[in-house]
Amino acid sequence: MKLTSGFGRSRREGEARRRGLLRGEAVTILCPLRRTSARGWGPWTDAEVVLGELPAGVVTWHVDDPMAVGLPSVHGPVDATLDGVTEVWIRPVRFETEAFWGMDASIVVVQADRGTVELACDPAIVDLVATRVRDLAAAH
Repeated sequence: MKLTSGFGRSRREGEARRRGLLRGEAVTILCPLRRTSARGWGPWTDAEVVLGELPAGVVTWHVDDPMAVGLPSVHGPVDATLDGVTEVWIRPVRFETEAFWGMDASIVVVQADRGTVELACDPAIVDLVATRVRDLAAAH
């Protein structure tokens, strides 16, 4: 994940994402993602997550390395939709190997029928991201 300062363009972009989430607009965030596979937890992988527009959008994610997310049979980048979401919650960062270790941060956990995905998004919007994923899952 690219660390940015709280000034200039990165600050404006962060504020625009926050406003978009509050307004129910589609928002794209860049964040580390990891998912479960048959072998357990995969590594944290840079991902692009698109949180669809309320009320009926979908949540999709994109990673360039299929092996990192436990999909070795796929060649090339992975584009996936979070389907069958059964529960969404926020948990604190617990281990040194996790994104944002050493910061007062939390991780969005998305449990679905076929596995679990964790999103280590910007701490300033973690609550909004969890709420959006929960709202979009409830709409489907």
